[in-house]
Amino acid sequence: MPTSWRVMLNPHLWKQDKYEEDFASRPEVRCLAQSKGNCHMISCPKKGDTASFVLKGKIVMRGVVESDGFEHGTAHQEHSCNDGALRLHATTPQFAWIRIEEVGLSENICPTGRRTWAKMPV
Repeated sequence: MPTSWRVMLNPHLWKQDKYEEDFASRPEVRCLAQSKGNCHMISCPKKGDTASFVLKGKIVMRGVVESDGFEHGTAHQEHSCNDGALRLHATTPQFAWIRIEEVGLSENICPTGRRTWAKMPV
């Protein structure tokens, strides 16, 4: 059974408005490299899991994990919607590929901590 993940986006380091504009006009951005973050993870996302992206206490987009676990590399550091020179969560050279399927959402979610990746509350 697929796991549902909550992925936190930092409003100071991610331009969601720009991503939503690009999503409509540039289909290539629909596959997003999402950083692992710096926290140790006992379980990791797997291919077919769902990911809900949270920004300022709202789910703003959803997608499906395309990679099995985290990959090594820097693709997550190179997206045009990243902002700021110092993004500590993105320094770890690990990321997962997510195929974004829905944008423009504004669904409330209970506070779930600050980790980049966490399982969705039941």
